[in-house]
Amino acid sequence: FCPTPGCLSRLAATMPYTTIAEDNVPLVDTPLSEIDEQPQAKPFRAGIIVAALALAGVAVGAVTSYANPAKAAEANLMKQESCKKTPQTEQGYYTCPPGNYLGHTAADQEERNARLRSLHEKLRGMGYVHNDRETSNSYETRGFATYESSMWLKPEECLTLPDETWSAENGGYLNYKEDNSPTYITKMINDEYKMEFHLNWKVASTSFPSYLWCEYGTWNDVSKSTDVSTGYEVVSAVRHPLSRFVSSVGELLQRSVNYYCPTGYCTFETDYWQGNTTLEKFEHQTTWYELVKNGINETQLPEILERFVADTKCNYYTYASEHFITQSDFVTQNGGCAAPINNIIQLEELDAGLSELANTLGHTESGSCSLEDSNEASDKPGGVPSSGAMMEVLKKSPELLKEICYMYAQDFICFDYDLPEECEGLF
Repeated sequence: FCPTPGCLSRLAATMPYTTIAEDNVPLVDTPLSEIDEQPQAKPFRAGIIVAALALAGVAVGAVTSYANPAKAAEANLMKQESCKKTPQTEQGYYTCPPGNYLGHTAADQEERNARLRSLHEKLRGMGYVHNDRETSNSYETRGFATYESSMWLKPEECLTLPDETWSAENGGYLNYKEDNSPTYITKMINDEYKMEFHLNWKVASTSFPSYLWCEYGTWNDVSKSTDVSTGYEVVSAVRHPLSRFVSSVGELLQRSVNYYCPTGYCTFETDYWQGNTTLEKFEHQTTWYELVKNGINETQLPEILERFVADTKCNYYTYASEHFITQSDFVTQNGGCAAPINNIIQLEELDAGLSELANTLGHTESGSCSLEDSNEASDKPGGVPSSGAMMEVLKKSPELLKEICYMYAQDFICFDYDLPEECEGLF
């Protein structure tokens, strides 16, 4: 997040996601900015207090949340049912995260789950298979699968790693992303308002803490595996899946080409950056790095994006690849069976959301706190294509867009995002 008030700016601009734009310009058709993101780093601690104090007195900002406290009983029922029932079929794991977020009723949730079950059958018909080399199976206790789960069907070519020889010789490294958000992240707990907030990488995860400290006072960081306390409101944020994917590509390119992370040049202490060791991982665990290791030639951007899509589609792991993990994984943070989520913040609908969240909690907004852009593209080194340039390439590649839609189908369906025109009718 931004360490000083002088670097803060109010989020505002609006632009369709199809528009060619710079990284600090929205990619969806409602207010959004590149307020990214959580580094692959040790979780924030005392730094949040400093940033919160720095933000005091700054103009009020916004975010969107949809929740109905009257539906608490229904949410509890959802939790009870999801925890008691072990799916009897593969399709049974193809569901949304539990909860009454975005105003969803039980019937709404079932309609979305039915779409996901139909997607399973379509993927099977396309020749997609299970990858037995994906050994992380959190879905079994969580109660639902995500794209990172071994239960989620993927193309058969994904059974082969980018460099089988190197991977065999370096057996201590992960080959595929785990079926969960990173184990070392923390979630934010506010006991005064009985609320916990789940940060979602590439969705303002370095900006939310400062706002929440400023607006709601003291928070505690606890392990993400900590059970949700009875009566606590569970809140998280999401973003248009296509916009988030493009932002994640930019994140990996900044790290691999410029060695630059959200808080500055990458270090081991804050970003687990290991210099040549990290670059070696990029070289052998990905298919895209060989195209950028000597600098980025933008004429190769279509192929670079094609390879990023291929690696994400196969769930290959490399340094910082967690930024591509589905949002359905990030919004659920507790041990065992997934607890229901009460509020989902769509980042594209900022102003109404913070007001709705405050109303839900019985809180009067202070008018002196704002959610600020802490990771603007303009603050980063050059040599990396803008989000707008990447979007332009994707819009000229309908088949590539369809691959992205299949990868993030769960996020599109569960969090009420419209599919790009090129993906309409896929699921």
